[in-house]
Amino acid sequence: MIYKDRVFEEDELAGEDFTNTEFINCRFIGTNLRFSSFFKCRFETCDLSSVDFDMTSFSDCIFSGSKLSNRDFSEVKIISCDFSNAILRNTVFQQRKGGSTSELKRCDLASCRFENADLSGSAFILCELRGVNFKHAILEQVVFDKCNLQMADMSGASIDGANFNTSKIEKTILDVAGFISYGKSKGFVLEKLPDYQ
Repeated sequence: MIYKDRVFEEDELAGEDFTNTEFINCRFIGTNLRFSSFFKCRFETCDLSSVDFDMTSFSDCIFSGSKLSNRDFSEVKIISCDFSNAILRNTVFQQRKGGSTSELKRCDLASCRFENADLSGSAFILCELRGVNFKHAILEQVVFDKCNLQMADMSGASIDGANFNTSKIEKTILDVAGFISYGKSKGFVLEKLPDYQ
């Protein structure tokens, strides 16, 4: 099934299951996705910025060029999703324990991709991000709180102002610019190299 240039509103998708469905250039205006599930679906240049997530599930989905800014994914199950080239500004990735409004459990995003995604101002809280692809992503002012970033690939990513203080970093990949930016955030100053004539 392919939906193109559709505007979805209110409860028309609530409680529905979608498999191998394509949403192209669709807008979801205050759409309630309570108990909805999406399996192997593609959201291309869609606007999901005002979606109401509640017990929503995305598995093996692609969000190329789609907007998911200002969302809280604590009531969303995410498995093997590709957020490459998506816009996810000021978005919170966390997972609440069933029935709890404050207690969190580990959010496993290790099978997801965020290459070239704009995640500026977002927060990853208690997330498993081992080996995740963040290549060329915008990670400015992103908070990684109690996350596992072992072997995550942030080469080419913009990490100005990103906070990794409480996260596990081991064999995490940065390019030279990222390494310098990380060092500056820790108070290091790059020594001026002598001029050779």
